[in-house]
This record gives sequence, structure tokens and C-alpha cells, in this order.
Amino acid sequence: MSIPHRLVLLVISLAALAGGLSIALAHPLAPLWATLVFLGLIVLFVWQPRLGLVALPVFLPLLNFSPWTGWLIVDEFDLLVLAVVAAGYLQMQGAGSGPQRGDFFPLLLIVVLLIAALGTSNLALPDLDGFAGYDSPLNRFRVGKSLLWGALLFPLLARVGSRSSAGPTTAGFSCACVLGSVWIILAACWERGFYPGWFEFSTPYRTVALFWEMHLGGAALDAYLVLIAPLLVWAWQSVSTPVLRFTLGIYIQAYVYVCLTTYSRGVLGAIAGSMVLLSALLLKQRGRIGQAAPVFKPSSIFMLLLVALEVVLVLGSDSFMNRRLAESERDFGNRLQHWSQGIGLLKTPQQWLLGIGLGSLPAQWASDASGPVLSGASYSRRDNGLHTMVLEGPDDRAGDNNSRKLGGLYALSQRVDLVSGQRYLFAMDVRGKPGTEMMVQVCAMHLLYPGKCQTRRIRLDSDGWQHWESALFGYAFKLTDWQSLGHGVFALSVLTPGAKVEMSNLQLSAGGGDLLRNAQFQHGGAAWFPTARSYFLPWHIDNLYLEILIETGLIGLSAFLAFVYLLARRLIAAFGQGLPLAAYFLSCIAGLLALGLLVSVLDMPRVATLLALMLLWAWRYAAPERECETSP
Repeated sequence: MSIPHRLVLLVISLAALAGGLSIALAHPLAPLWATLVFLGLIVLFVWQPRLGLVALPVFLPLLNFSPWTGWLIVDEFDLLVLAVVAAGYLQMQGAGSGPQRGDFFPLLLIVVLLIAALGTSNLALPDLDGFAGYDSPLNRFRVGKSLLWGALLFPLLARVGSRSSAGPTTAGFSCACVLGSVWIILAACWERGFYPGWFEFSTPYRTVALFWEMHLGGAALDAYLVLIAPLLVWAWQSVSTPVLRFTLGIYIQAYVYVCLTTYSRGVLGAIAGSMVLLSALLLKQRGRIGQAAPVFKPSSIFMLLLVALEVVLVLGSDSFMNRRLAESERDFGNRLQHWSQGIGLLKTPQQWLLGIGLGSLPAQWASDASGPVLSGASYSRRDNGLHTMVLEGPDDRAGDNNSRKLGGLYALSQRVDLVSGQRYLFAMDVRGKPGTEMMVQVCAMHLLYPGKCQTRRIRLDSDGWQHWESALFGYAFKLTDWQSLGHGVFALSVLTPGAKVEMSNLQLSAGGGDLLRNAQFQHGGAAWFPTARSYFLPWHIDNLYLEILIETGLIGLSAFLAFVYLLARRLIAAFGQGLPLAAYFLSCIAGLLALGLLVSVLDMPRVATLLALMLLWAWRYAAPERECETSP
């Protein structure tokens, strides 16, 4: 390998190391531990490079603690990706092996396009804040980082080598995806056990599991479940021992339960479609090789019967899902109006061609009079040495009545301990217009839906700074230890449309010391997490293809569709040649593309990164033999 190639690999490795260290050292909760773990992972992945590629899908669902850190732009999963990149490129540089010309070109192309998009964002030094909102210029990095991670990881995947080694390695990736989904299923079952209950199917409660990106809506859990579902069939087909089959059978039932209790029409339709496609491909594969064994083994038939029974029980006549199905026509009309508002952001030929900029949709809508109004906003502020947090009420552009309906649907929150049998006392220094109404709550909740709460309404009575304190009213929590873990949330909202308040010196107690962290906002938005409820329109377009069109233009959408077409052709050819995983990859991708008709994907970075990894693994797995032979 030439010296310039070695230098490029070293620069990328050092850049990943520097980026990871800067993020780890800025960790709001445990900077020392984050730094030590990050450096330790680099050492581990230099020793065993393929462990890093397997670790990505295994720990992707777990590594995000935004409700506790307050981070919106970066998260702990980014540290894992940067550790894999730093170690992988350093190992390649030391071994004298690197991307071949055919592999390196897509990497350069994607990175150049991403840099070009970021270069137009007017990003200034003060904007470099992990707590920045989705309407900030830094949101372009948040949305675009999944493309960047995919581009940087592609040369590491390309080192798989020939098809003989690509198959087992890709099977390892598929197994890692299945193992990673265990975190989500356990978390979703825990969430439903806490509220509304495992067997309560009429309550309008949709799970989010560990996808905290859904704090302002979105469909991260939906997309993840659809993307993984066909791989569970692969795992079922792959295991043969009775113990493993029994264990996996129980897990599949839990997975189906979580899919059903999302109450998402898109999830059920997309998974059903991907299963039909997968069944057709597997039947064709059996017919081609003349396999005499029955299509479905008795254990598989029993599993299908259990799944059918579970569908009937969860989606019975009193299910919340039936109400959602009855409202489908009205919901689709609202969705068409929402899509029309998004397309309306493309006002010039240049925007139609290149888009408004990756990650720019929330900011554009916030400044566009025809877009959906915000239910609230928050940002930290420093003025003459005083650190404060500004909290805004609903946008009053929708008219007084409509805006008032949005009051309380946006809150600034923090995770706190639930104290059994105690009333909470709250105090703060606050400044706002007289007559402004606020609401303070402490609730037992997971993310989007409050259960039992203690609440107090606040009405400001003067222009200047004033001190307010009072006890909260409502339910005195009576919880067991397992219920209280991680489910206590303190939330502040501004109810008055168009109002803005400035806060400092917050205090919350319940029979003891102060329960709040960063209550004087000296560390900006650390520990504070914005959440929305019921109303999520300003932050998502709810369509993958419109998302790409609006933010990257016709060029971006055409490039995406062209890549999907080429990948589909490649996988179909590989399926025709007998590669066993080709059918499963086709089904995973087809299911996600179908769901993309109803949900956004790129604005959920972890799910978008998993999609990028799956596309790249599928591309490499289905590579022609001659292309594999040129890999290092």
C-alpha cells in the first residue's frame, strides 16, 4: 500500500480518536468512565477488528441515555462507532491493507456529499453543543451522521474477503442483529408492565422501549422491529437443538407481542408484507433445489398457530388497534395535508434539485408561516453571568383556541426518583409576562405517556424576577422497588400561547434533599430533556421518500432509489446463485421500504445507522465472486 493511502488511513483513525475523546470527556454523567471505556474498546477492536462490527448491532439499541444526559446531537452509540472506526483504520494502516479502488470510491463520494451538505449550514462555534435543539444548524450533523458512519464503516466491511468467508461473517452480523433486539423486547415488556399493564390492550398507549429519539414522536421502534423481523425467521430456520428452538420460540412470541402493542398499522402491514415475500422466496428456493422435505415442519406450524392466537388476543374487539383502524381514512387525509406542507418548503428550482439541506426540516418549518406550529420550545441562555433556561409555550400562529389545545403537550423534563408516600415540594426563580400560566408535574412515566402524577399550575403575577414555591397536588406514589426504577419524571410546561418564561434556581424535594441535577443550568441543557405528547407534526414529515426529497432534493432521492435498485438486482442474482441470506436481506429491506411510505427514518440516527449497515452488509454479501477476490 502506498504512503498516501497509509496517511489517509492514519488521519481517519486519529480523527475518530479525537472526536471520540472530545465526546467522552464532555459526557454529562460520567466523563472519566466514558473515556476509559472508549479507549479500552479501541484496544479491544485493534486486537479483534471483527468484534467491533459485531458489537455495533448488538449494542445499538442500548447505547443512548439522552433522558439522563440531556444530549440530543450525540449519544453513547456514537462513541462505539468512533471506537470501531479508530481501531479499524489503525489496524488497516498497521497491516498495510486498505480499501481498494472499487471500494474507496463510494466512501469518498458519500463523505464528499455529506461535507458539502454540512458546509452550507452556517455552523458557528457557539453552535457546537451536544444539547442543541433540532432547529439548530447542528441538527444537520445529527441527521447526517448515520450516512457518515456508513461511509466510514464500509471499507471495514469490505475486508470480509471471498464469498467463503463473507457468508459466515454476514451470518454473524445477522445473529448480532437478533441478539441486539433482545434489549428492545425486554425494555418494551418492562415498559408495558409498568404502564398500562401486560394484558391491557384497550388503553391508547404505544411503546417506545429504549428509543428515546421518540421523545418528540417518530417511528424509531417501528422501523427497528420491521428491519429485524425476517432475521428471526432466519434464526428459527438455523437452530436445530430442542433447547434453542424452545428458547427462540418463546422469544419470537415476545417479539410479536411487542410488534402488536406498538398499535402501528404500518408495522403490522410492513412485517406481513415482508413475511409474504420471504415465504415466496423460500418456497422458490426449495423448488429450485428439488428439496423433498415439507415446507413447514411441525414445530414451525405450531409457532404459526401461536402467533395467530396472539394476534387474535391482542387485537380483539376492544383493542386500541381497532379504533386506530377505524380512523385510518381520516388519518390518511391529515397525513396528505402534512406531506403537502412539507413539499411546500421546496420553493425554488435549486431546492427541488438539491433540497433544503439535510436535517433542516424542523428549522424550516419553525420559520415558515405555512408549517405546523410548535407546541413549545426550550433553550439554555447565559446573560451577564446568569445561567437560565428559557421555556416557551405553544406558537400562537394557529389562533388562540387551537394554540391553547397544544398547551402542556411540550415539556422540559428530567429523570428523578419516585419517592413513595411523599408530596413533592417545588421552588424556582422565574421571570415572564403577568398572567402567563405554567404547569409543573412529577409523574410515573416511561417517556410519552404520564401515569399517576402530582401536579401544580402556576400563574405569574409580575414582570420581573419572582420566587415561586409550593407543594404539588395529586397521587402520593406507592411503588415497589422495581416499578420506581427509572420511571420518575419531573416536567415543566408553559400553557399560555406565545408566552416565554426564563427560569433559574429550581428545587424539588420529597421528604429529603434536592432531587434535581443542574438546577441552576450552569452546564447548559445537561440532564434536561424536552418531551412532547400526542402532537409531533413539527419534527417529522412521516415519509422516508419525502424526507429524502425535501432535504436532499431530486438528486438525493434519485441516488437513493438507484442504490436500492442496484442492491435489489444484486441480491436477486445472489439468491439465484443459492446464497442463503439473500432472501432474508431482500425481505428486511423491502419491509423497511414499505414502512417508509408512512414514517421517517433518517431523523432517527441509530435506526438509520442500522439500515445503512444492513444495506452495506447486503451489498458486500451479494458481491460477485470477482469483486470479492479483489478485497484485501
